[in-house]
Amino acid sequence: MGDGPIMKVLIVGASGFLGRALCDVPFQGLDRVPAARNPRPPYMGSDGFRVDVTDAESVVRVISQVRPDWVVNAAAEAGVDRCERNPDLARRVNVWGTRNLIRACENAGAGLVTVSTNYVFDGRAGPYAETDSTSPVNVYGRTKLDAEEIVLGSPCHGLVVRTAVLYGYRAGCRPNFVTWALESLVRGETIRVVTDEWANPTCVDELAVFLLGLCLRDFRGVIHFAGPEFMSRYEMVRRICQCFNLDADLVVPVTSEELGQIARRPPGAGLKLDLARELFNPVLGSYSENLKRTGTEMRVAAG
Repeated sequence: MGDGPIMKVLIVGASGFLGRALCDVPFQGLDRVPAARNPRPPYMGSDGFRVDVTDAESVVRVISQVRPDWVVNAAAEAGVDRCERNPDLARRVNVWGTRNLIRACENAGAGLVTVSTNYVFDGRAGPYAETDSTSPVNVYGRTKLDAEEIVLGSPCHGLVVRTAVLYGYRAGCRPNFVTWALESLVRGETIRVVTDEWANPTCVDELAVFLLGLCLRDFRGVIHFAGPEFMSRYEMVRRICQCFNLDADLVVPVTSEELGQIARRPPGAGLKLDLARELFNPVLGSYSENLKRTGTEMRVAAG
């Protein structure tokens, strides 16, 4: 899809957590062009484009101007409870936004890599392979599954990458589960963490490298990419305490029902990595290794 050796990749959602990682992880062989609804300096330079995925004209204009070989869609309404409270917004961003991108990619002859979620599963029989039946239990999962179907039904080169519980650190981004827990515990705050939600926490930098690498490979369809360890949210936080020598008594175990979240969560929606390992053999650090790196970036010393 590109004449020269350097492919051009448009990163949509480039000012967000995953988008920032896609723009700044070390990766050779791709010319990365950032685009976001609100390009925010200093995190996006003057070479960034303004694009709103819910505005079809905006999407067509930017893709026509950039003429990328690939578009990586890191734009999403990913707040699970926010989606439950505002399903129209969730559908506008996650479903119609993806439809706008795929149509523009079809017209431009570009491929699309879109990021989906382990929440397309009901979590009763995880961890899941790509071929397992989907059955989302909340608005977020349903909108991401609808977006998957749009991409997979397109004649253009479309890829869906499902992932789970992203963590890592980028200055200025809203906290993720790991950075929220770490910052709270460092301040000596008591936190309530569920014991009955399981998944594999995923290092955002490793996901970014994997997504960019797919632009150089001939793969179509759905693939799972997540961390190598399957654990409860409570265990994730206990491991943070071990790693940074923090007081584990500050972590109060609760059930999802006791926590009273607005949206239902799938209890065991981890992802199997067999296909990714077979095809691409990605380099995956352990959860503890990546926690230490996250702490270093946040200037929190490991214990």
